[in-house]
Amino acid sequence: MTVGNSKLGKNFWLAVFSLVGTTIGAGIFALPYVFSRAGFIFGFAELLLLGALMLLIQLMVGEITLRTRGKKRLLGYSQLYLNKIWHRLLTISTIFIGIGSLLAYLILAGNFISILFNLNIFSSTLLFFAIWFFSILIKARTFGKTEFYLGRLSIAFIIFITLFNLRYINIENFLALNIDNVLLPYGVILFAITGAYVIPEMEEILGHNKRQLKKAIIFGTLIPIITYLLFVVAVVGVSDSFTTPDAISGLAQALNSKFILIIGALVGLFAVFEASLSYGIYFKETLWYDLKINKWLAWILSGALPLSLFLLGAHSFIQVISVIGSVFLGFQFIMILWMHKRSKSSETKPDYEIKLPKNIYWILAALLCLGAILEVWHNLSP
Repeated sequence: MTVGNSKLGKNFWLAVFSLVGTTIGAGIFALPYVFSRAGFIFGFAELLLLGALMLLIQLMVGEITLRTRGKKRLLGYSQLYLNKIWHRLLTISTIFIGIGSLLAYLILAGNFISILFNLNIFSSTLLFFAIWFFSILIKARTFGKTEFYLGRLSIAFIIFITLFNLRYINIENFLALNIDNVLLPYGVILFAITGAYVIPEMEEILGHNKRQLKKAIIFGTLIPIITYLLFVVAVVGVSDSFTTPDAISGLAQALNSKFILIIGALVGLFAVFEASLSYGIYFKETLWYDLKINKWLAWILSGALPLSLFLLGAHSFIQVISVIGSVFLGFQFIMILWMHKRSKSSETKPDYEIKLPKNIYWILAALLCLGAILEVWHNLSP
């Protein structure tokens, strides 16, 4: 498939893969680990349920986007549809999500560089940080073609790993269950399948074909979920107890394959660098445009905040994305539910509409609160 060769049009696929490329980032490498620790069946069930929730949430963001005139971002929507207190709380959560996500990218990229160049993790992370930090200063953020090719590369790599591993997969690796770790995949999955912040950009990419936004969101949400499932099957089916938080080193150890180690680390580093670059510029612009912080100070803070946490000892990739996914993204999703409900009063008629009974909003919000509480409890438990 080429960018332009499609009945749905070039811009449709650029919009789809802007969401796919934004979604598939650091989270994919953590999924096999949490699935193996909880049990594949538990992880699979959570991926299906949370995937359905994420599809609903992202369709809601799409509807809010279509109902709101002018160029807006998530914090811009909250100014229109939430009161000042909730807007400020959403702003704080957005800052924590940004810092935590960039910290996760630093940790994972440092691990991949360590594999490729045989450096210690600390030095590898600082090396990646230096390159990334100056890159977000000079590169303009663009959505569409970059994510299109990144998404295709990631999917091609997953298909390659799956086909390569088929003969080594052991079905028994999917049968073990660990009730003590049943909550472990929750926050990681939420972190991995989230790409809602790019949806306003998707509307711009589609131009006059805004009626295609709903279908683009559906495609862009489901493609990463299917890709994740293939990757988890390929890794857990082979690695089992060898599965590591970065997925690649454990898989290479289980196969005793230097080739898989190097190729996996290269593709992983490329995917993490592009995702961190896109998100780093987005976070810098959030501080600059939305919070009205000086451009240069916004750039410095974008790097200094996650780096400071790393230097203070925040090195656990799984714990970082678990907390970000369950607590801060969970809160953001609750705010999206609220904004969606209040946006119904907009005079602008969207190209599609999500209709839910009022009780469903409250039930979903309560479940997200419960998920955050249980995830924090699980992480704090000895």
